[in-house]
Amino acid sequence: MDFGSIPLALLLLLPGFLLLHLIFLVSRIRRISAFYATMWSLLGSLALVVISWPLYAVTISPPERLTNWPGLLDVLADSTKVPGLFWALLYAFSAILGIFLGFLDRKRIIDKALSLVGLDIRVHGDLWGRLLRAEDYSHLVIYLKDGSLVSGWPKYFSNDREPPGPEIYLSDFQVWDPESGSWKVQEGILGSLIHGNEISRIEFIAKDVSEDDDKDA
Repeated sequence: MDFGSIPLALLLLLPGFLLLHLIFLVSRIRRISAFYATMWSLLGSLALVVISWPLYAVTISPPERLTNWPGLLDVLADSTKVPGLFWALLYAFSAILGIFLGFLDRKRIIDKALSLVGLDIRVHGDLWGRLLRAEDYSHLVIYLKDGSLVSGWPKYFSNDREPPGPEIYLSDFQVWDPESGSWKVQEGILGSLIHGNEISRIEFIAKDVSEDDDKDA
């Protein structure tokens, strides 16, 4: 490879980084190491080029000075042979695909589809997000560090690890009243936003647990 083509070669590698960034931005940020993020991005870039270039070469006629478009291996070896229009289409395709896959990831379609072939990408995900996105519990009981006890459904949550920690928004918000020994609904309050550094412990209440059992908790 001509060293003068290295900057252009980098442009062939960047679509995968854009793809992964948009997936995380639309869906959720996973806690993966920089090594794995880089490897997934590079593999994504390679896959995008391998898929896009043959389609481009078949769809778009080469200019008069060329009888045929260069082959895929030639393009990977010397990116100066890549026409400018291909750059635009490649980045547009990676952006659209990243947003689309991000929405699919929200619905957990990707997780379920990959699990059918024995791949479980959830093991690399953030445990906080994996548990809160589960559907096998009725609500949460959260023990706060100040000694108070609240409950509700995690309607929204973040995975931010910077202070004050990940946030969680509880709908159907209730506060435990130790004097009456019962849950109190806060009048006029739709929900409550709680920071992770305020939480001491979280209990996931099963759907078949009765209200009396909840009170005993």
